[in-house]
Amino acid sequence: MAILSLLGAVLMLVGWIWLMVVAYKSAGALWAVLIFFFSLLAGLIFCIMKKEGWMQWGLLLVGWLLVMFGGGMSAISSMR
Repeated sequence: MAILSLLGAVLMLVGWIWLMVVAYKSAGALWAVLIFFFSLLAGLIFCIMKKEGWMQWGLLLVGWLLVMFGGGMSAISSMR
């Protein structure tokens, strides 16, 4: 199940960078820095306030979920 974690990490990285670029272009450097340090929460707040970047935040969230699911499955399979 490590492949799920790897895929999730790649999706998180792509969504994170893409969301920072969208935030910088539309709202300035402050939002990009906030997303850099507090990615999921600041990204959600940015998307709600500016009404854009939902696809990028979705990529970030799906990547996070895949990392959590893949890690959990790895932990379960190693217990057997």
